[in-house]
Amino acid sequence: MVRSSWSAAAAVAVLVSAAAHAPGAGAGDAKGAAVRAWEGHLDLPTYEEGLPDVNPPFDVFETTRFNYPYTLRQNLTDRRRAARWRTLHLENEYLRVTVLPDLGGHLYSCVDKATGEDLFYANTAIKKARVAYRGAWTALGVEFNFPVSHSWVTASPVDYALRSHPDGSASVWVGNQDRAYGMRWQVALTLRPASTLLQQDVALYNRSDTRHRFYWWTNAGVRVWDDSRIEYPMRFTASHGFTAVDTWPVNRAGVDLSVVGNHTFGPVSQFSHGSREAWMGVYHPRTNTGVAHYSSPVDAPTKKVWSWGSDPDGLDWRKALSDDQSAYVEVQAGLFRNQETYAFLEPQESVRFTEYWMPVRGTGGITRASPEGVLHLTRAPSAGGTVDLAVAFNVTRALAGGTVALKDGDRTVATEPVTLRPDGVGRAAFAGVPAGARYTVELRDAAGVRLVHTEDGEDMMPASQVQVGPQPRRALPPPGERTEGDLVEGGADQERNGQRLAAWDTYADGLRRFPESLLLLKAQGRLGVALKRFDEAAERLEAVTARDPTDSEARYYLGLARDALGDARAARAAWESVQQFGTFRPAALL
Repeated sequence: MVRSSWSAAAAVAVLVSAAAHAPGAGAGDAKGAAVRAWEGHLDLPTYEEGLPDVNPPFDVFETTRFNYPYTLRQNLTDRRRAARWRTLHLENEYLRVTVLPDLGGHLYSCVDKATGEDLFYANTAIKKARVAYRGAWTALGVEFNFPVSHSWVTASPVDYALRSHPDGSASVWVGNQDRAYGMRWQVALTLRPASTLLQQDVALYNRSDTRHRFYWWTNAGVRVWDDSRIEYPMRFTASHGFTAVDTWPVNRAGVDLSVVGNHTFGPVSQFSHGSREAWMGVYHPRTNTGVAHYSSPVDAPTKKVWSWGSDPDGLDWRKALSDDQSAYVEVQAGLFRNQETYAFLEPQESVRFTEYWMPVRGTGGITRASPEGVLHLTRAPSAGGTVDLAVAFNVTRALAGGTVALKDGDRTVATEPVTLRPDGVGRAAFAGVPAGARYTVELRDAAGVRLVHTEDGEDMMPASQVQVGPQPRRALPPPGERTEGDLVEGGADQERNGQRLAAWDTYADGLRRFPESLLLLKAQGRLGVALKRFDEAAERLEAVTARDPTDSEARYYLGLARDALGDARAARAAWESVQQFGTFRPAALL
């Protein structure tokens, strides 16, 4: 993940650059036909909505969800009709991608042409339920969530574009500027010739003058059956709010939650904990296919699995969200450790990162995945105390004249030659090897290592450092006993949760008790600018800058307050004094 300050115009250039320089994107690899990109339409049964509520709650007066200036879409009906939806398409030799720009830019489907199977949950009907921030929400494909969960435009039209690139690749762009905060998200979905890798480049940008809370979660629905397996590289999971830690795949109740058919005790909603592994996926023995996702720990590090389950309530949700009562799970990737955690995106700051999707076929499961491919390794007892190792793998681009090597530490035990197309399945068997060793499998081409897996070599926190069960929680002392730090912490937490008036009161209470606190003066002054309480904001921020003239954040917000009060000369002086400092330099210069 890259955080920086940049202009709106730069956002497009950065994402195009990322699309042109991904793993395996060299000119010598673009041997297939150019990727097709076009607009079309798709006819889907769609359930109508009634008129929206045009009186949504304002954010500053609401302590939970707020929507102004968006209408509320809670008037859902059971009236079913045929509807024609606009579509955006990408297609190469191996994958066919469909995006719905009028439904939040959802990545509706990605069909693996080798098997005919869809990587995602291409719902057969647009059937909405009251799940999203505004109400109407539909379960299908990949949903992009920013700056809040099931966001304001998840079932609304968003901006879009199609782009073809000189290397023969093509991209579908979707994005939106939200009306509540004025921030923007953009996603570029890119296919390359002769590749089964679908690249997802994300850019989040705060184009406004003040900071705003945000988070990002990619939420991919994947159609499942009872024997589908959730293949996540983790040994522990955390609950919402990090209130408890459990074991995975078999939880403390003895249930193997990696098997979808075992979700019979209500919803499953778990975050990965203690793992830095970059991949996750779902595999279906029923079709011998699956999907894998990859994002490095510096991009979207957190993984979550969600399932409605198959108890009576879960079966009711299948009816509420589909016509065929089909089941799906959600494969989710995010920036923060859970979905209760928000951060602030500073003015003119951006966050950029990349995620990848790839089909899995014929491997029997997923042991390792990367942008180069997917590998599944199994170990079975053999005669004389030895073991047989079997390797199955898919690659995302052609592998010619390669090798599969089995290693014990630095020693190469055996190698086998391999030539493989992206739509094929490679296999290697190593029989009768000593059982006491833990082996590494390396898939190589002429350029070096492509895909590596070491048995029991996952990048995870040692079990001895993980406390299973209920987790200790930080509780603020009673109001009369709170320190200066407690009050700053409490107000910031309220801001991150959208409770801005409550945060103002918290800072005001703090200043009554600690009137000389620079931290509280700056916190309330900064918030005062966002709440358009410019006189009070200027008073507090001037007190801060008088005592600490190096505080560039306070001087930047003082400039905003002075400008709003009509004192352009004082505003300019404040911003000029900030421009030497990196964090607020772009916003101050603008």
